[in-house]
Amino acid sequence: MDTEKKTMTVEELNEVIAKGAVGVVDEAVAKLKEALATEIDAKIKAAVEPIEQRIQVGKEEGEKDKKGGFKTLTHFCGDIAKAAQSGYRKLTPELDKWENTLSKAAGSPSQQVTDGESGGYLVPEEFRQNLLVASREENELMGRCTQIPMQSNVVKIPYVNGFDKSGNLVYGNVSWKWTDEEEALTEKNIKFGYINLALHKVTAMAYASDEILRFSPMSMDNILQEGFIDGFNYEMNRVILKGTGAGQPQGILNAPSLVSITAETGQSSATILWENVIKMYSRCLNPSKAIWIANPNTLPQLASMSLAVGTGGQAVFMPAGGASGKPYNTLFGLPIMFSHHAKSLGTVGDITLAQMDQYLLGMLSGGEGMRFDTSIHVKFENDQKAFRWAFYVAGQSWMPSALTPPEATSDTLSPFVAIATR
Repeated sequence: MDTEKKTMTVEELNEVIAKGAVGVVDEAVAKLKEALATEIDAKIKAAVEPIEQRIQVGKEEGEKDKKGGFKTLTHFCGDIAKAAQSGYRKLTPELDKWENTLSKAAGSPSQQVTDGESGGYLVPEEFRQNLLVASREENELMGRCTQIPMQSNVVKIPYVNGFDKSGNLVYGNVSWKWTDEEEALTEKNIKFGYINLALHKVTAMAYASDEILRFSPMSMDNILQEGFIDGFNYEMNRVILKGTGAGQPQGILNAPSLVSITAETGQSSATILWENVIKMYSRCLNPSKAIWIANPNTLPQLASMSLAVGTGGQAVFMPAGGASGKPYNTLFGLPIMFSHHAKSLGTVGDITLAQMDQYLLGMLSGGEGMRFDTSIHVKFENDQKAFRWAFYVAGQSWMPSALTPPEATSDTLSPFVAIATR
């Protein structure tokens, strides 16, 4: 069978060559793209890897876990006690991991928190936060204060120095004037000031026997937490009310802005009259935001307050038949907080009208102001371990002085008002 030979034309030959060239070019381009992509990926990885390493510092599992690997606060305390007993030579796995995390965060192996002389450990973040949150929730004063997160031991809080309005000055020395056409204006400079909000350290110590730590860890957890919260609340209520400001926060009764109204003419000692209360309310800067803070021994006086009406009188705190129900906890519609830290009846601070948002309460941000230490040496002969808490807090009135209104200049206004000694 004869096979027919076909002759390729010049045009067909050129077409075959062209198609082959395109395929070769496409393959070369694909290989070039792949090589470039590989090279670019390598360069990006080389540039990003050091950044990722810096970002990941402090992000290991021990730091992601805000409990630091410990189940409870007592678990943490017990491990520290064991480490202290062994002279920090033998750490539990959880404590060893936590110690490594802290030393890495400190940035130098020489900054070991397990230093035998100090024996200090930072409480894991969740335990710190739980204690502080619980304290603020249970404390009637702390939660009403203006919270100032602090990142250093002293913070300067600015204010506009406009507390004297007797000359019709507003906003720190600014005056408004009615002027005629082309009349010259009066130049005034705004006055500013600042207060130093400084941290102070408050500490507490508790003892626990070796048996309690070894055999009753769960119940000890409640004892440690509740003990800290109750004790901390007790001390914070005290300093917020009457702290001296020397080595501790300055309380509202020692604030330079406190106003003490004078007793009524002929008023008997150790009494509270309706006239006292109404004058306190009138001298409060913003009474709608205030609360009453009173010693429990003032209740008999509050319950017997009366308003003279002709030759008779009318009860103002407890109306007729009021004793059959629960005693009222409001006065002028404002809540009354009875506190044993308030001054005794008849002295300045036995009852105070306080606008607590004008009290600054500073704490280190992130709960870092709390520290925890332990020792086996203090009560070594009794087989007890000492646990010490240290907390840093600042507090004082935002206003450095009472406000003088444009009229009735002798009746200054303040966020904190009390009655003078009777």
